[in-house]
This record gives sequence, C-alpha cells and structure tokens, in this order.
Amino acid sequence: MPKEIIIELIKIIPSILWVIFLTILVLVFLKPIKNILIPQLSEIKAFGIEAKFIKEELAKAARKNPEVKETALDQVTHRAQRITSIIQGARLRLVNDIPEEMINVQRILQSLGVIVDVARTTKSALNMLANTEYDVIVSDMSRDGVPDEGLRFLHESIKRGLYRPIIFTVANFDPSRGVPAYAFGITNRIDEMLNLIFDVLERTKG
Repeated sequence: MPKEIIIELIKIIPSILWVIFLTILVLVFLKPIKNILIPQLSEIKAFGIEAKFIKEELAKAARKNPEVKETALDQVTHRAQRITSIIQGARLRLVNDIPEEMINVQRILQSLGVIVDVARTTKSALNMLANTEYDVIVSDMSRDGVPDEGLRFLHESIKRGLYRPIIFTVANFDPSRGVPAYAFGITNRIDEMLNLIFDVLERTKG
C-alpha cells in the first residue's frame, strides 16, 4: 500500500473513531431518551386538549350565569390544570334530583380523574355515604319540591356520623344569608362551585 494512502488513513482514523463512538452512544441511549421525551410530549399535547375541553364545558355551564366573566373561567381552567395530579382518584358525591343540570361539572371533574357518583335522593345519598368514603359532597339545596332538603340531608349525615365537606348549589344565592352552619360553601356559579371543590380536595388530598 502506498505510503501516502497510509498517512491519509492515519489522519482520518480519529474521525472514524468519533463516528463509531457517537453511533454507539445513540444506540445505547436512544430508547431511554424516547421513553422520557415521548410521554412528556404526549402529556403536553393532552394537557392542551384537556384545557380546551374544560374551558368549553365551563362556558356551556356558565350560560345560565351571565355575571360569570371569561376571566373567572380562565382562572378555574388554569387551577384545574395545576392541581390535576393532586385530585386524581378523589371521590365526589353529587346529590341532585335532576343530575343532568350538573352534566358539565361531571364531565370536567371526570376529565381531571375525579370519581363522581350520583344520587337523586337524600335517602340514596345517605346509604351510599354509609358504604363509600367520599372526599366531598355537592348537593342541591332544593330537592323533590322541598326548599331546604339539602339542609335536612346535611343534618342527617351529621347525626349518622357520615358528614363530609358539603357544598350547596342554589338557583339564586343571597350573600346576606351567609353559608349554612356546617356547610363548606354555597353558590349558584359554576366557577365558584369548582373553586370550592378544589379547595376541599387540596386540603384533603394535597
């Protein structure tokens, strides 16, 4: 082999070794890198989709409350995203004789990993509380034609030792009447309801 070719080969050997070294590195670390990056990218994508879904459901539910501003909906959406990892797996008992009225709230909470069980009557709700541990309860105040059925449910749950933090929903909220004794909160607004739910779950699950 001519001396000139040997000299040129010697010169390019370091470059060849670097190529081989980098190729080995890629082969060794490609799978771990994929395992780390791809789930993160998927989570980011899902995160954006989830935020859009929450905002849309909030907007639908807020149509009955024109006083709820978009900034309030944005705040709840951002908070929901922020605490998703905390509230996943939490259990919520919804007590409402017309649960369809709360379908948007159910969808939002379920998208965040919260388990939502529905009871249409005080009796069934009490029976369920006796058999399952819930983190929070959302109950309508007026139910089955009784204006204060929600309070009766609250007092009965305390009497039976089944009390859990309870949030009341009402058609019209009078701030001058305050929050009923032993209740965690009361509201007629979707944004306030979710913030109250998040307040409870952050305390119990955080």
